[in-house]
Amino acid sequence: MHDNKPMRANRPVSRWRARGLQAMARLLGWVPLPWLHAAAVPLGWLLGGLPWKKHAVVRRNLDACFGDRTEQERKRIARGQRVELLRLIAEAGALSCWSGNRLDRHLPTIEGWHHVEAALKRGRGVLLVSGHLGNWEILNLEASRRTAMVTLYLAPDDPAMDQWITCARSRFGGRMIASGGASMRELLRQLRRGGTVGIAADIQPKSGDGVFVPLFGVPALTMTLVNRLARKTGCAVIFCRGIRLPRGRGWSLHFQPAPDQIADPDPERALVGMNDWLANSIRLAPAQYLWIYKRFSRRPDGEPRFYPKR
Repeated sequence: MHDNKPMRANRPVSRWRARGLQAMARLLGWVPLPWLHAAAVPLGWLLGGLPWKKHAVVRRNLDACFGDRTEQERKRIARGQRVELLRLIAEAGALSCWSGNRLDRHLPTIEGWHHVEAALKRGRGVLLVSGHLGNWEILNLEASRRTAMVTLYLAPDDPAMDQWITCARSRFGGRMIASGGASMRELLRQLRRGGTVGIAADIQPKSGDGVFVPLFGVPALTMTLVNRLARKTGCAVIFCRGIRLPRGRGWSLHFQPAPDQIADPDPERALVGMNDWLANSIRLAPAQYLWIYKRFSRRPDGEPRFYPKR
């Protein structure tokens, strides 16, 4: 009984927080996308002057992944990623209430979707693999408009927030599955019956659920889930990305088949191609990657700490 009291007391606060975010999302949804993108420029400049601990994470990631570039180039990418991060946050709110027609007007280029259609027509399940580049939410929304889509996601602790997020993401017919528990069985079932599953494959897994595979030449603990699903179901694995276009014109979506190596019995061999694809995609728009994420925090045995303590 004692453990339940704080939960009950927090529920009204949780609901009000979710309602406040919903109201903010509706407001952002009314603003033209070019305005949202333009407003991120001065705000990004202000963010660069704040004593934010993520600045050090960004610098460390860029030093490791773009060591072949000059210090000035890396600083320029860091400045750009602050702007792109704020654009992503604004887009996340706006997209939660955009109509399908408005999405269409902001997707001038969709390349490679025929690979998905061809696999589905043959009765194969499709595993859409993306990374935290550009805007991955737009990939989920557009794919859910076109096919029976299930997306794996990390559920927030706040139940009201979780409800709002899942409703926004599934409003075109997609279905959200929280990671953990019975999620693996659900994904297997979806793929075996010829459906579509979406996964962001650059999330650092627990040690037992990943292997170390180079990303920009840096050993990165990489989830084996993509390889396991490919081997167990024979699904078509399609790499996809959604790159933000300049001047608020929207996003360019790109879909391409993964190499057959993705289903190799050796997960380290299988996932080399996936990380190479991700690195090459990031090079197309380096400021649009989520560099604030501690992608390399788990290290192989014997290697020193990757990120500074403070």
